[in-house]
Amino acid sequence: MRPGGSITFFSGVLSRRPGRNAAGLAAVNAAVEGLTRALALELGPDIRVNCLSPGMVDTEAYAAMPEQRRAAMLAETGASLPVRRTGTPEEIADGVLALASNGYITGHVLDIDGGHMVRSGG
Repeated sequence: MRPGGSITFFSGVLSRRPGRNAAGLAAVNAAVEGLTRALALELGPDIRVNCLSPGMVDTEAYAAMPEQRRAAMLAETGASLPVRRTGTPEEIADGVLALASNGYITGHVLDIDGGHMVRSGG
């Protein structure tokens, strides 16, 4: 990678808000976030390293679910968030572009999660 380049990793909310039966995912996400911060130090100033932690987004990742179950999951999750909806792929892409293009951001974990990190309850 050339100097001035940028690496963007992906993690998830489980690193900081773990759920039952998700210890493995919590550990992996926390490791990715730790790697982000460590590499930002090790590779800077030539390479910037950041991480995006998306919330629930309606993507083809859920295409194998029965339609009613998928719609109910997305609606329930969206209703629990301060923005009262799930995200779009375009909103996540906007975050990736911001992390990749802003030369003053490094070592950062960006939550694009509809307020999941600040909502009350589980």
